[in-house]
Amino acid sequence: MESYDLELRRFAKDGDKWVMSPDHPPESMQTWSNWSAFIPQPRDAVKKKVDAVRIAFRAEYIAVEGGTVIMAGYNDIEKIVKALHA
Repeated sequence: MESYDLELRRFAKDGDKWVMSPDHPPESMQTWSNWSAFIPQPRDAVKKKVDAVRIAFRAEYIAVEGGTVIMAGYNDIEKIVKALHA
């Protein structure tokens, strides 16, 4: 994953949390596409910074190896990435 690039990715729900969807999910798994960005920082640090950004809807945070993937609507993810990359 390239840092700070906006990408359309597939996600799945695992109980009450979001996870990255596998490349070839089983037919029984529901998946959703949404805009996201990989931020090379720990989840808690990213969430704290994003909480200061005014967005229209909600952002979701997924801890991954080497950082955090943020999932949000396009306009919101664009604002978030600009604020974090400044």
